[in-house]
Order: sequence, then C-alpha cells, then structure tokens
Amino acid sequence: MGDASDTKSANAAVHAPLSHQAKNGRRSRKRSVTGILLTVLLSFSLLLGACYLRGTSAVSKMDDPATPEQGALTKIVMSDDGNREIRTAVVIPVAIEQAWEMLSGDEWQKLFESVRQKEQAGSLERNRRHVIADVMTPLGTITLDMIVTMEELPGGGYQAWWDAPADDLIINKGNIRITPQGPGQTLFVYTAQRKYRQYPEFLVNNMLLNHQSDVVNTVQKRMIAAAGGAPQ
Repeated sequence: MGDASDTKSANAAVHAPLSHQAKNGRRSRKRSVTGILLTVLLSFSLLLGACYLRGTSAVSKMDDPATPEQGALTKIVMSDDGNREIRTAVVIPVAIEQAWEMLSGDEWQKLFESVRQKEQAGSLERNRRHVIADVMTPLGTITLDMIVTMEELPGGGYQAWWDAPADDLIINKGNIRITPQGPGQTLFVYTAQRKYRQYPEFLVNNMLLNHQSDVVNTVQKRMIAAAGGAPQ
C-alpha cells in the first residue's frame, strides 16, 4: 500500500509542473496573438491618420514649378468658395500659342487617355466641346458626360473649364489654365474639385493627388513630342 501511495504522489508531482507549464504556454500564446492584433490595429490607425491628414491638409497658395525639369507639382489648395481642390502645375517648353493650339485644335484628344469627343447630332458654340471622360473613383472608374468651355484669359493665356455634377458626384469642377512662362515656355495648371455622396473627401483627395500628377506629366511629354522635341 505504501508503494502505491508513493507512486501516485510521484505521478502527481510530475504532472503538476507539466500542467502548470501548459497553462503558461496557452497564456503566452494568447498574449502573443493579442500583441500582434494590437500592433496591426495601431499600424492601421497610424496609416489611416496619415491618409486623412494628407487628404485634408490644404494650403492657401502653392508655389508653381519654375522649370520643366521639376516635373508636375501637386497640392491641395483652398478654393475661393472655401472647398478643397487638387491643383497640379508643370512647366512645358512649348510656346503658349502652340500649346493652346494643341489643347483647342482637332488633335487635342491625343493629349489625354481618358477623355474623348462625344459623337452628337447637334452643334455647340465654337468654343465649347461635348466630351466623355473616364473618371477614377476609390472603387473603380465611372464615365461622365461633360461640356467643356474654352476661352482666352484677359491677362494673357487661355483656359478650359467645366462644371458637370452627376447623380453620385455632387461636385465635379475642373479647370485647365495655360499662361506664358518666359520665352518658349508655358505654365500648365490643372485644378479639379470632386465630391462624391458615398466616398469620404480625404479618400478621394488622396486618389487625386496621385492621379493628377501622372496625367499632367503625360500631357507635358506629349506636348513636347508634338512640338517636335524629345519627351523628357
């Protein structure tokens, strides 16, 4: 009897530390998983915060590039009506009149990948165009039907502008303005303001900040090539 009792006591003594170790292992794994989840959550919160600041921080005025080599500069600026708009500027080594001919002439569609002339039976005034534009949203691309008005600026230069809201796009304003920037050079400025019903403004602005620079840099290269120079 004594031996049996001693054996049970010995087994209990052996299993007790093992059971304690197993419990500690489970607690350690739980702490590890919790730590990973907290790290992921914190990283996501920091990323979302940075994205929010980038999409809402606006300046009252931005400095335009001085040379073509600087490429396109893009920032959020406050418009005259108190809304945020995305402004992208680039210097193109093409004379102002030649640049305007490219934008307003029959070959203008070669400058833009996502905008095309709409085939229509009716006619518009000479300085207006009916266009179809593919516009990026956070969840894909939508197609808009717009009238673009082209006109000469009183102080020199030209502009093309539109104000074409749609069902889900409650604000859709845009302006392309070109002005002389020294001999044989043109300052090209593209400004856009968009507000959707279903997307937060900061998310849309982040998307436009990335997209507009690409669009304007492409226009710069195509204008240089069309003018007979080498794309930069």
